[in-house]
Amino acid sequence: MKKFFAALSIAIILTALTFPKIFGNIIYAQDSSNKLDMLEIVISNLIARIESLEKRVNALEKNLSTGVPKATKKEVSSKDSTKLPSLTNGFEDIGKGFSVGNVRFNPFGTNVLFTGEMANRTEKNYRFAKFKLEIYDDRDLILKEEEFTIPDIPKDSVKPFEAMLVGIEAGFINRYVIKVLE
Repeated sequence: MKKFFAALSIAIILTALTFPKIFGNIIYAQDSSNKLDMLEIVISNLIARIESLEKRVNALEKNLSTGVPKATKKEVSSKDSTKLPSLTNGFEDIGKGFSVGNVRFNPFGTNVLFTGEMANRTEKNYRFAKFKLEIYDDRDLILKEEEFTIPDIPKDSVKPFEAMLVGIEAGFINRYVIKVLE
């Protein structure tokens, strides 16, 4: 099927180049030859990309089970603060007095809705707390880096958050790292 579309595209291009008066353009022989060579390269690159995407989709279909995929590993950036017993149940310390818990990556159309809860164990009330999310695939390659902000998070409190991750699929997420930004 891909070869059919590639052949059809080449046939249309050759027709346009052979009969330029039909398409309202005057094209010289050398220009048309160069353009044809460039189009062949572009088409072959597109075919390679399509084949690569088909392999990724097939791998994703094999790996998906019922339910919502969730990151399998968590990583913390630092563990240098004291723990408050009421805020540590089910939460991972990400450093600088913050902990994260109940993290989910929910498919949302062609994007991913990233949700969770952030615990502020610092001695400061934050009007805006900034964080950086790094997402890795199963080969431990970074897929996406995204900054997000949680407004109005008082000290010794837990606040839910969400962020939309555009251009990534939940099935490719293997692990994530959340860091506190200054």
